[in-house]
Amino acid sequence: MNINWIRLVIRAAATFIVLFLLGYIVPGFSGLTLGRLAAVSLLVAVISSLVEMAVRPGSPRDRSIILFLVTAVVVYLYSLAMINVRPPVVSTLLAAAIVAGVDLVYPEKRPLAEGEREEGMHNP
Repeated sequence: MNINWIRLVIRAAATFIVLFLLGYIVPGFSGLTLGRLAAVSLLVAVISSLVEMAVRPGSPRDRSIILFLVTAVVVYLYSLAMINVRPPVVSTLLAAAIVAGVDLVYPEKRPLAEGEREEGMHNP
């Protein structure tokens, strides 16, 4: 069970920034305070990582699809349960698509095994 902490932080940060900016534009997201945004961001990052460990997606596109679905469900249900506001479905899907797009653009770096070198490094 190997967790990519950098990807987890990037997912949480991307979710936080996207929802923060959409809070100024979309009325359904304006009830998310900074603490709630942090909670939703961490929840999305952790749940999507757990789903990825269970499903083991083969390509970056599959990872982005998982992240899109998890983000859409978590943001929508969190808004319904915690702030009693029904966010617009289109806005929730837009936020999920942006977060998944950011994750798709960021290249995955796997941790190096002991004694292994990065490609392109020619120093002895």
